[in-house]
Amino acid sequence: MQATRHDSSIVEFQKKRGGDSAAFFIPFLTPDMTLLDVGCGPGAITAVLAEVVRIVIGVDIEPHAIAAAHRLATNADLMNLAFAEADMTALPFADGTFDAAFFHAVLYHQDRTTLARTLAEARRVLKPGGVLGTRDADVGGNILHPEHDGVRLALDLWQRWYQHDDQEALRFGRRQSSILRVHGLTPVWAGASYVNHSADAASGEQAVADARRSLRGLGPRLVSRGLATASEVAAALAGWDAWGGDPDAVYFRCRCECVARKD
Repeated sequence: MQATRHDSSIVEFQKKRGGDSAAFFIPFLTPDMTLLDVGCGPGAITAVLAEVVRIVIGVDIEPHAIAAAHRLATNADLMNLAFAEADMTALPFADGTFDAAFFHAVLYHQDRTTLARTLAEARRVLKPGGVLGTRDADVGGNILHPEHDGVRLALDLWQRWYQHDDQEALRFGRRQSSILRVHGLTPVWAGASYVNHSADAASGEQAVADARRSLRGLGPRLVSRGLATASEVAAALAGWDAWGGDPDAVYFRCRCECVARKD
């Protein structure tokens, strides 16, 4: 399975927004549960979930992500939190191990075959009646003003980095309920929320700084892989500078959420 590539902006975002990212799922959790966070990355969201349930295990295929997660667990002194390097299409757990499973910004990166294997594994390790929560992107729901060509290009460059074969992947969020149902789970709740990158001047400045850091980090790799040109990266950076210079600029990033049960 291809690993999800976590750049520094993703890590920093999870540190800042971990609680918001899991908020929709928390009402479905109870203190006696054992939970699996699949594709946990550096573990910031996993740590939030550990405050709600009895035991949380986070898994990710990337060694660097798991190393960062181990550091987080040690620093947070959370005794009910553990991490392991694992492939989500071949989880190292027995059938019916977990009461809950969680996916954040993971599933929409996958092709159909990998998605089917991932959800089959999640269903396998869930107990009967267990709950599964997903939160994922839907580019069609994003709200951006003004719509500078450079900013639109930047959003496209980030999508190129994940090399989606299916263009509908960009609207994965709105289809989560139907996708989970097709794969043997019963949706019980659906919703959406927005990440506000323009609440005030400081938020806008941070959004531009995050975008610039991400593009500067990904830019050379995009160019080396033939996914972008240097001029495109430069235009994307200029677009974010122009967006940040507008005092009335807004950027609300859509995240769709779904909860399903294993019958």
